[in-house]
Amino acid sequence: MKKLIYRKLLSDILKNFIVLLVSLALIVWIIQAVNFLDFISEDGHGLKVYFSYTLLSLPKIISRLFIIVLFISIFYSLLKYEDKNELIIFWLNGIKKSDFINNIIKFSVILFTLLILFTTYVTPHTQDRARSFIRDSKIDFFPSLIQGKKFVDTVANLTIFVEERSNKQLIMKNLLIKEQKKGSKKSKLILAKEGKLVKENNKNIFKLKDGKIINYNDNDEITYFNFETFKFNLSNYETKTTTIPKIQEISTIRLLECFRNLNFLKIIDRNLFKFNCQKDSNKNVSQELYKRIYLPMYIPLICLIASLLIFTSKENIHYNKYKLSIFIFGFILIFSSEISIKYIGINFLLDKFLFFFPIILFFISYLTLIFLINYRRRIK
Repeated sequence: MKKLIYRKLLSDILKNFIVLLVSLALIVWIIQAVNFLDFISEDGHGLKVYFSYTLLSLPKIISRLFIIVLFISIFYSLLKYEDKNELIIFWLNGIKKSDFINNIIKFSVILFTLLILFTTYVTPHTQDRARSFIRDSKIDFFPSLIQGKKFVDTVANLTIFVEERSNKQLIMKNLLIKEQKKGSKKSKLILAKEGKLVKENNKNIFKLKDGKIINYNDNDEITYFNFETFKFNLSNYETKTTTIPKIQEISTIRLLECFRNLNFLKIIDRNLFKFNCQKDSNKNVSQELYKRIYLPMYIPLICLIASLLIFTSKENIHYNKYKLSIFIFGFILIFSSEISIKYIGINFLLDKFLFFFPIILFFISYLTLIFLINYRRRIK
């Protein structure tokens, strides 16, 4: 009988958790998807890249919402049970409040393990996969960005201006194309009276007519020549969107290797990593590892705080104040855990404090609750 009661409670919590997590994640995802429209409107990527990139951002959103949604789900489920007098069933069937708390903690450990797997493997993998779509993008949507009387600098080291454009045949009048050599003073200026965008071998080509090419060299020398027809390959240029992996896209194993090398072995070997692993990046690496591996440690503590609702019934005149105080305290704890990320890596003593804080607070809270439960039982 006890197993059935616990199974129903945990299934209700899990059901509320999944519904709320999916709902909030979709809302945040839609908002981000709207913001990512810049990939098309400004950076020139195709629709396939846009949808792939936005879809792969879902695991990151889920991992960020996980803890707060779990707290709300347990809090709401216990409130609902209390309002319907269903918690009394636990006590009438001989279930001790200490056993109740222990089962909630066991449940939290399962979710803690799930979140660890999510933050250490799934999220960085999907983030890196999303970035790979940007790296491999051929900016297929770029031609549609070229409009009449508008400067377009979507791709790196290239600026295009056309005075007039015919949308039907992609014919443009009076073009100016400026190409800047990367890491050099060399540049090229192309002027043409007419141009047309065409596809050749799946590449975007500018067919230019009746124009002039002006070359500016490093020593300030200028050379130029006229042309009747000239093909300018747009596919040779890359988007301005960042293609270098960000730290949240690096695998956890790589970050742990970097952290070990910087803090213990005192070795800097950038060839081992996809990012710049040096002393300047030590703080960012520490914060990312803390966020992935250690932040889920707050889950058992958060679940324990939410479980405090069982210690006061709705008949108590202070019940509303009690449940509000628990809710506020839980949110403050979650907010503090998120804020603590920014202070990791500042100094050793602060790191130790932030590391041990949730563990110490959990055991103090747990032992205090067990003591109070046993004390009340002896009094009765």
